[in-house]
Amino acid sequence: MTNPLKKQHGRWKTFPLLLLLQLVATLAMAQVRISGKVTAADGSPVPGISVQLRNTTTGASSDANGQYNFTANIQPGSYTLEFTGIGFKTVHKAISVSGAAASADAIMEEDVLNMDEIVVIGSSLRQSRKQLGNTVNSVNAKQLLNTGSGNIGAALQGKVPGAQITQTSGDPSGGISVRMRGTSTIKGSSEPLYVIDGVIVSNATTNVNNLNVSAAAGVVSSNPPTNEVGTNRMADINPNDIEKIDIIPGASASAIYGSRASNGVVLITTKSGKAGRLTIDFSTGIIMNQLRKKVYISTYGKQFGSAALRLGNISDGPGNIITYTRPDGQVRKLSTDLVDVTRYDYQDDIFQTGLGTDNYISLGGGTEKTKYFFSGGFYKNEGIIRNTDFRRFNFKTRIEQVINDYITVAGGVAYTNSFSNEKPNGNVFWSPINSVNITNNLYNIEERDAAGNLKGVEPTRVNPLSVIEDMDLTQAVSRTISDLQIKIKPVRGLSIDYILGIDNFSQEGSNLIKRYPYISAQEGLGYVSSAMVNSFLINNDINISYNAQLGDFSSLTTTGFNHQYQKITGLVNQGRDLLNGITTINGAATKLDPQYSYDQRQVFGGFLQQTFGYKNIVFLTAAGRIDGSTSFPEDTRTYFYPKVSGSWNISDMGFWKDMGGKWFNSARLRASWGLAGNLTGIGSYERFSNYISGSLNGVATYNINTALGNALVEPERSSEFEFGTDLSFLNNRLGILFTVYNKKIVGNSLLVDRVLAPSSGGSTRVENVGDLTNKGWELGINAMPVNTKNFSWNVGGSLSRNKNLVTASSQVTPISLANAAGSGSVILAGESVGVFYGNYFERDGKGTMALDAEGRPIAAINAQKVLLRKVIGNPNPDWILSFNSLLTYKKLSFSFLFDGALGQDVFNADRRTRQGVGIGDYSEREIKGELPRGYIFSVYNTEEWRIEDASYVKLREVSLSYELPAFAKFIRTSSVSLVGRNLVSFDNYDGFDPETNAGGNSSVLRGIDFGNVPIPRTFQFTFRASF
Repeated sequence: MTNPLKKQHGRWKTFPLLLLLQLVATLAMAQVRISGKVTAADGSPVPGISVQLRNTTTGASSDANGQYNFTANIQPGSYTLEFTGIGFKTVHKAISVSGAAASADAIMEEDVLNMDEIVVIGSSLRQSRKQLGNTVNSVNAKQLLNTGSGNIGAALQGKVPGAQITQTSGDPSGGISVRMRGTSTIKGSSEPLYVIDGVIVSNATTNVNNLNVSAAAGVVSSNPPTNEVGTNRMADINPNDIEKIDIIPGASASAIYGSRASNGVVLITTKSGKAGRLTIDFSTGIIMNQLRKKVYISTYGKQFGSAALRLGNISDGPGNIITYTRPDGQVRKLSTDLVDVTRYDYQDDIFQTGLGTDNYISLGGGTEKTKYFFSGGFYKNEGIIRNTDFRRFNFKTRIEQVINDYITVAGGVAYTNSFSNEKPNGNVFWSPINSVNITNNLYNIEERDAAGNLKGVEPTRVNPLSVIEDMDLTQAVSRTISDLQIKIKPVRGLSIDYILGIDNFSQEGSNLIKRYPYISAQEGLGYVSSAMVNSFLINNDINISYNAQLGDFSSLTTTGFNHQYQKITGLVNQGRDLLNGITTINGAATKLDPQYSYDQRQVFGGFLQQTFGYKNIVFLTAAGRIDGSTSFPEDTRTYFYPKVSGSWNISDMGFWKDMGGKWFNSARLRASWGLAGNLTGIGSYERFSNYISGSLNGVATYNINTALGNALVEPERSSEFEFGTDLSFLNNRLGILFTVYNKKIVGNSLLVDRVLAPSSGGSTRVENVGDLTNKGWELGINAMPVNTKNFSWNVGGSLSRNKNLVTASSQVTPISLANAAGSGSVILAGESVGVFYGNYFERDGKGTMALDAEGRPIAAINAQKVLLRKVIGNPNPDWILSFNSLLTYKKLSFSFLFDGALGQDVFNADRRTRQGVGIGDYSEREIKGELPRGYIFSVYNTEEWRIEDASYVKLREVSLSYELPAFAKFIRTSSVSLVGRNLVSFDNYDGFDPETNAGGNSSVLRGIDFGNVPIPRTFQFTFRASF
């Protein structure tokens, strides 16, 4: 029998020998100073170029004079320096180390396509763009600098080809909706996944202070509505902290990030410290917001019938009348007498010029071993609605420590505290905008009684000033995003990365509507609510990659596992009937039942990805991922999702140098295919049938919820294929990127709330019953027509087209999407998601609207005089476009950005409302006799009349900046800039702004205008300095 102690003794005998070898290797290393200069082809210095010793974490960046230097603890021998920078080709320089110093200069060559740029493709994974077979769009810190917005989503508008980025509300904390290549699901979110420094973060939209709004998603709901109104949580992130954003729009993102990234992924890299002296950056700015455009409000001093007649255009009236019978059989006795009235424009009472400020400071620096970064920001912005504002404090720290040549540890903490004063949003009659739209403007709303209380307006309506003065809605958020990352490189080519990420926030909302001193049906007795949401999201990621070079062939093998846990709790209390002076729920005469929600889910998955490359010419990638989610039944929750992609860099082949010449510089073909799932498409417990408690004669009772569970429900599965090319011309001055794609739900796995027959015992059940496709193409162009020492001119643009189609559904009738505006939004096989389905006007063969003998439009009806319905509009745009230009002359720079969407419709509920109450333009024309009496009544219930062309092109950004001459020794650089945002909109829209949506960030409710706050015109003046 072998003696184990003897074996152990033998091992200990070898330990001193290993220790001696390690000591010898360490002593052989020496501190070597590496320096040089980075210049452009014309000899001018190039700042901001990253210089790194290959296969190490040691490096630096070139300064304003193009100089760089750093020290490295290395042995004598041959090494390679890698010079990389945005807009330049990667340069490799060989150095030989034999003493205490080495140097290498580099001349950077322009690369309009950024093919050598290293892009983030995973939590800790990075690859050269030319190695990838799928689209990756990048936005750097400079592009986020002068946008006139403190919101990341708004700052990205017009900068990402193929992305429809819409500001859904003009509130100072208003929501931003992002769609990559169309709407990809009906249930769940179509928003991309957001990852900040490897931490998966929430971008949830949770309504915590408009809980008395019908058809608006709130904190607690077993069957949440399709509206998603409110602020999405990316509003917590300070754009000043961002170094770079990489956007992967396709299903290829799912290979690394799993099915939560089936809608694409937005990878945000924040600023971090760099080796060198302490650098301090400071900025302060003043913001001014204005209403860009008023809607037409009639102040014509006449009204039908009498001054007291409500809805005189559509209601029976006194005196001389005409009797008008509409095609659907509705009859009105309409007054023809006119009386004198005084009218007011209430827009002047609710809008204001809002002021704000944006302040930021950061400190960064360190050594090759230790790098640090600290920042703080204060942002406050007043809205264009009186008594609304948004305030945000941000603090961030990030530290990176090199433990030894093999281990690096990094970590960061970002804290946000925000507070907003708000007013009721759209979807209700007592929002600021709707209180103007639905109130006949015959009343002086500034009049007060002897006690100083505002006087009422017409019955059932709210004085618009009561909304401004007596409705207090607030929202407070406290959020921490933190990460710990460990990078291990035990041997050359092998990298092991671990990330622990936590996103934790609390969101508290309150709503107080004081009892009105006048009679009103709109919460007139008073209302109070309080809501609290706590969200905790943690992700653990481990990635192992091995990079090998075998002659002309390269191999990159990557495997990883990630686990995500999410818990969200919510608590709501509400009360109604408040006596004067009562502001608490405990003081309400009627207390509504408290509501509590608890949501917990886990998503987990592992992947293996292999990339082979030949020289720098061809790269082939294959990957497979297994994903699962606890939201689905055990038998259906786990699926395999494969991916393949390829990239062929034609211009790196030998024959190209003789053929391409200076006019055709590079060409690349790329293709990818991937299968992804939607593991968050249903609620965590939606697969279960649940019971609702009650009481009958004092005895506890339980009734089954009419929304039945489904123990066989499966995740949605989508397949996406894309093919593209990247071309550069004219000495790399012109770059063209083109991509076509086909994305579709496969296997009839589209998740739908299917309407059930009454005999089933329920009303709806989530089922896999259909397919959905998005087909389209994206074109991006970048050019540098002029680039000299003193003057440069850069232009860029994008054009994309997407066709969204529900291709199969087992539903016999359209699936109606509930909303307060009555838009008739539906899911219908053979149509795009969320099309408007409603009644319409008769037309002749040429499309001309049919009119009766008096000139009133005729609605289409059947033989039973029932209004006919069809698809009357589509909120999904046919085209998304942008164009930008940057001109720089010495220290002066000027830039602008146009951004637009064409071929989309909006359901303008406000337009119809203004006509009915007598304050709209058509109403005025009927009063003046320019339209026949009864015209408004003839179109009032015909939904087609509310459909408008919402195509627009906006002057999204204009910026003028000047770098100031040196005026203090301690200031390295300083500049001032003046920015304008949303200055002009080229459209024919009748409302405030065609860029709007009362459905908020909903995946399916799009293009609805019902009391939405318009997007303001913004000016911002900023001073920046670096020390």
